[in-house]
Amino acid sequence: MHATARRLVRVVPRNVLNVAEEQIYHRPRPQIEDIRQPTVIDMLEQKKVEAGAAWPTNIRIERQLTKDVFKDVVPDVRSLLKKMTKER
Repeated sequence: MHATARRLVRVVPRNVLNVAEEQIYHRPRPQIEDIRQPTVIDMLEQKKVEAGAAWPTNIRIERQLTKDVFKDVVPDVRSLLKKMTKER
């Protein structure tokens, strides 16, 4: 005999399981609040503005370059520019 879904699946009534109410987990809260929190770069830029001339000159804060920055560049030059902007 071959195993079929009908032979493998058995429906068990919920009252037989004896599941306590405490064991049923509620769905997690939406993470929208986490998205709206400032990033580390945002906080550092704010500290840099607040410090003004007292900010150390050897600390540099730069945002990550996205594809939108390079979309108007000629394709032959684009790869060279991407390599130049990456730190080694």
